[in-house]
Amino acid sequence: MIVIHAHIFVKEASRNEFLRDVVSLVENSQAEEGNISYQLYEDTTKPNKFVMLEEWKDAEAVTFHFNTPHFKEFGKMAKEYFQEPAQVVKYEAVKQ
Repeated sequence: MIVIHAHIFVKEASRNEFLRDVVSLVENSQAEEGNISYQLYEDTTKPNKFVMLEEWKDAEAVTFHFNTPHFKEFGKMAKEYFQEPAQVVKYEAVKQ
């Protein structure tokens, strides 16, 4: 399993548009075959700081996701919303 944490800092002036447009990304991503979980959270102490927590079946599912129309379209829009580039960290589950 692959886990991704994408830390997102949204411009205050773009908050409403970001929240409106991210719904489609979340819903479409959750519907992907290799998706286990895909959820957006907002920091409770820092307004406009979000983290997208994603769980994927395997690396192939992540590659598929990165090439979907909904991911690519949101990526184009995100440049207008983000205060800085997203900080993305990938993890792989340790098999025990």
